[in-house]
Amino acid sequence: MGNKMPRFGLLTDPVESVPDEIVRFKRLGFDYVEIGIEEPMATPKILAKQKRRILRLLSENRMYALGHTAYWVQFGSSHRKARKGWIEEAKDMITVAHQLRLDLLNFHFYGRLGKVGSTNQSTSVFLQNFTSAMRELTKFAKGRKVQLMLENIPTEGVGIGNLRNFSAVMHGVPELKFHLDVGHAFIENRMEGVKSYIDTFADRLVHIHIHDNHGEEDEHLSLGRGKIDFKKVVRYLKAIDYDRTITFEVFTSHSDAVSSREYFKKLWTKIG
Repeated sequence: MGNKMPRFGLLTDPVESVPDEIVRFKRLGFDYVEIGIEEPMATPKILAKQKRRILRLLSENRMYALGHTAYWVQFGSSHRKARKGWIEEAKDMITVAHQLRLDLLNFHFYGRLGKVGSTNQSTSVFLQNFTSAMRELTKFAKGRKVQLMLENIPTEGVGIGNLRNFSAVMHGVPELKFHLDVGHAFIENRMEGVKSYIDTFADRLVHIHIHDNHGEEDEHLSLGRGKIDFKKVVRYLKAIDYDRTITFEVFTSHSDAVSSREYFKKLWTKIG
């Protein structure tokens, strides 16, 4: 059983300056910054202009960074021109990730495309489009020394966001790594969902998002405010010797993120 403590970070707020967030997160005692490449304040163009400042602040504060993109990117759309446009936008995101020396960059599965997924045909087309886009982007990212990872996204109702469809993409793109969002997996299928994702992709798991909810909506609460059993989460992760990065995607406040981190650290130390 692994006992090494993972490293803990926070995701930048897209309405805040990334350089300011680096300093803020260091003061809060986090190990790294997960840079959200997202409008309005952190588009690829803006981040490219801030490159020198960001790299200097990371160095001065002895921190490092990962990359995160918005959930609404539409790689599975049947609108060919729109899909191609998103692929080109994603290449810009990968390029700026390379410029900022980010080793890991996430994209989200699904993308909330209306009623796509309510029929077998629409699901099939979506999966073909999404897999094709991920193949193109992983190849592009490899040339820029950026590792792509895919984050699980649940469907609240009828739709595509489930383990079966997620697995189809991961199987179709072996180079993709796995980014587990514990809260999303819990919405999909409670604690069984969390365990199923971990068991299925343990050998490809490179990053984790943690936050709490009541199993119905993506609330991003502090740990202990919802229904997720984090003692079990710790046991699941220790069973696979996980010791990489965990971002506390708690949106209620920074103080809640810090208290969640300390709560999780106590659980990690206590549970064998």
